[in-house]
Amino acid sequence: MNNLNYWLLKQAHIIWIASIVNIGLGVVIPDFDFVEKSISYVALEDPIYAYTHRIADIIIGLSMCGFAFAMQSLSLNRFSTAMLATSLFGISMISAGIWTLETPLHLLYNLSIFMIIAPMAFALEFKNVIKSSVFESLSVAVTVLHVFMFWLIYAGFIPQEINGLIQRLWAIPTMGWFGIAAYKLACCQFSANKKINKDT
Repeated sequence: MNNLNYWLLKQAHIIWIASIVNIGLGVVIPDFDFVEKSISYVALEDPIYAYTHRIADIIIGLSMCGFAFAMQSLSLNRFSTAMLATSLFGISMISAGIWTLETPLHLLYNLSIFMIIAPMAFALEFKNVIKSSVFESLSVAVTVLHVFMFWLIYAGFIPQEINGLIQRLWAIPTMGWFGIAAYKLACCQFSANKKINKDT
C-alpha cells in the first residue's frame, strides 16, 4: 500500500469527527428544536451555525470521496461498487453543503440513498482482506438499518415531532461505520505490507 492510499484511509476518520459537529450543532443553537428539526435545518439558522454546518458537510463529502478513491485502488475488483456508492454519497454530502434543503440540489436529488449499498458492498469486496466476521455482521446490520430507515421515511411512519432526533440517532452508526471501515482496511493493509517487507 502506497503512502497516498494510507493517507486516504487515515483521513476518512474526518467523516465521523465532522459528523459529530453536525449532529451536535442543533443542540447548542438557541431556540432551535433539534428533536423536531432535521440536521439540514441548521443551514437556515444564523450564519455562524449555518456556515459551520455547511462547511462540515462539504468536508465530510470530500473525505468520503477520498476514501472511495482508496477503495478503488485497493480493491481486487477492476471496478469497485463500494467506491461508486461511497463517492455518490460523498457527492450528495458536498451538495448538501452548497445548497440548502429548499432546492432539489440539496443532497443532489437524494443521491444519499447510495449509503444503503456502501457498507454491504465494502464488506463483500474486502472480505478476503479484512477477514472479520464481526465487521461483516456490523456492515450487514448498518445496511439493514439504512433500508429500514428509508422505508420508515418514505412510508411516513416517523412522527414529525421527533424527526430531528431520529435522524441524529441514525447518523451516528451511518457515519461511525466509515471510521471503523477505514481503520480495519488500513490495519489489514499495513499488516500485509509489513509481512511482505519481512519476507523479502
